[in-house]
Amino acid sequence: KWLEQNRYITGYRAEIDRRRIGLGVFAFVRVDAERNAGGAAKLLEDAIRRLPEVTACHYISGAGTFELQVMATDLDAFSLFATETLLNLPNVKDIHTSFSLGEVKAGAALPLTHLQRPTAGRRGRRAGRAS
Repeated sequence: KWLEQNRYITGYRAEIDRRRIGLGVFAFVRVDAERNAGGAAKLLEDAIRRLPEVTACHYISGAGTFELQVMATDLDAFSLFATETLLNLPNVKDIHTSFSLGEVKAGAALPLTHLQRPTAGRRGRRAGRAS
């Protein structure tokens, strides 16, 4: 309730078992852009946002520009998506793919202990858990 009252919660959604709905391939795709500035980067960002196969996208440090999480029904579908869609996005120089071989931890709650306020009489200690 505290998180809702303080507007930290932006929405609710169901967690769906991707395998049960036929999404057997989960890939991490690093996208290398030709240029990382101005309009070129904006065009690529906008194109990535419109792809339903991309479930998450992050700017990354180090090699590459973006790290995508991509889901597909099978390897053939992923291959088609990579070669006919990703490689043809504006400003894409190259892509590098790693496939998930199994999830160790997914969909975990965010760590919230830093949001807890100490209560009176408990200086230096954190009050109970946020819910």
